[in-house]
Amino acid sequence: MHVLVATDGSRNSVNAASTAAQLLKTADLVTLLSVVTEMPGDDAGGIEGSVYSADEADRVWQQELAEAGAELEHTAAALSNAHVDKRIEVGDVDATICRVAEQLGVDVIVVGSHGRTGLSRLFLGSVSEHVLRHAPCPVLVVREAPPKQ
Repeated sequence: MHVLVATDGSRNSVNAASTAAQLLKTADLVTLLSVVTEMPGDDAGGIEGSVYSADEADRVWQQELAEAGAELEHTAAALSNAHVDKRIEVGDVDATICRVAEQLGVDVIVVGSHGRTGLSRLFLGSVSEHVLRHAPCPVLVVREAPPKQ
């Protein structure tokens, strides 16, 4: 079984990966995916072009990639029983997750969810909801654990 775990390195993403590892013990391969959403400095507030010089943009881009790599390492530490492949992609998070899942022919996608509902979901959008609706395979959505009281 090939499992795709989308992660941003957050506590919720690591929890989703850990839960998936427990539930999907038969996974032979886990692909961890971190999506970088845009080139830093491209949004110049309506002014055409980057707000960074070429050298600054390259430095910031390398920092973004390093952070994405650290997110993958942090999430990989929660997995122990499967071979883990790490990928960094650039694009819209929800569409990129679905595209990579299709390209790799994965058996299941795992995403975390903050459990937003109602107006907050409407205004904030939901990666997990988009993936549920457009994925080429089953999707496991792991909700954030409620706070301990």
